[in-house]
Amino acid sequence: MSSAQEFFTKANDAFFADDFDEAVDLYNRAIELDATNAEYLLKRSAALVKLNKNKEALADAEKALHVSEESQNQASIAKAFLHKGRVKDYHIAKKSFDHSKELNPNERLLVTWIEKVDAELAKTATPPMAVNSTPQNFLSQSRVRHEWYQNENYVTISIFIKNVKKEAVKVEIEKRLISVSVQLPISGSDYSLELDPLAHEIIPSESKYEVLSTKIEIKLKKAQGGVKWGVLEGEDSLTGTISSGDGKLTYPSSARKAKNWDELEREISKEKEKPEGEEALNVLFQQIYGNADDDTRKAMLKSYTESSGTCLSTNWSEVKKGKVETKAPDGMVAKKWGA
Repeated sequence: MSSAQEFFTKANDAFFADDFDEAVDLYNRAIELDATNAEYLLKRSAALVKLNKNKEALADAEKALHVSEESQNQASIAKAFLHKGRVKDYHIAKKSFDHSKELNPNERLLVTWIEKVDAELAKTATPPMAVNSTPQNFLSQSRVRHEWYQNENYVTISIFIKNVKKEAVKVEIEKRLISVSVQLPISGSDYSLELDPLAHEIIPSESKYEVLSTKIEIKLKKAQGGVKWGVLEGEDSLTGTISSGDGKLTYPSSARKAKNWDELEREISKEKEKPEGEEALNVLFQQIYGNADDDTRKAMLKSYTESSGTCLSTNWSEVKKGKVETKAPDGMVAKKWGA
């Protein structure tokens, strides 16, 4: 029979794989076995927010607050106020966040949420909304696909959102925490992802993120190289050592199907190293020249040299008949150097 922690770990995996219905079901099972764990309640609250079930999410946050207050766990109390703030209107959210900050001033996630609320409050002078209402664009959650994988030294998280501007992305990285905030293109609504706590410590100063045309890629440097993370977030009971086995490394991840992550990393590296512009032209020239026969090589060299780089021919029977003249692009006139 599975323990509460095992259900919780599986629920976290489902949450990160964007299967929020499955995540809620697994969190339910964990809570049935241990109803006094505030972290279980808060994670279910986050999953319910993803499903736009804000009333239920608020109820979980309030239950977590009650449990945390009974145990006098200040960090957990602060986190519960944080979750309450997410699912209420701007004005009450502001109060919840301020209260949470008083209890835990070092909670970096609060900085991001308070900035968002302050920005929204600055846009409008409307009276406070009803307590149970939720603004349409307040931290709305899109079902954005994301995955993670690892090698000996890094855990890589990919969040698949196209055409995001760099200035619209904010990433906070700490030893056991990562917070991502993105202003989504077109809709302008906010997407957020918080992993707290990460399964193991990382080195923030050696971690980085990159905003690409199709995704946001975050590389987290492991504090302990070679250690295999069994899960991305929460307690990790599956820790092991990454070994080559049959020569192909396979890593735990949120992907539904097994992937050859070594091959994926090589493809990503090749894509990033792909030459452009004049460099790409030179690479193409080298490839053609390297695979050509002697006559083709002579034609290429003669035509390119004599035409001052304006003509490239592989036809030796034509090129050998005479000098290859310089051909300037349309609208331009060819001149000798120094003329």
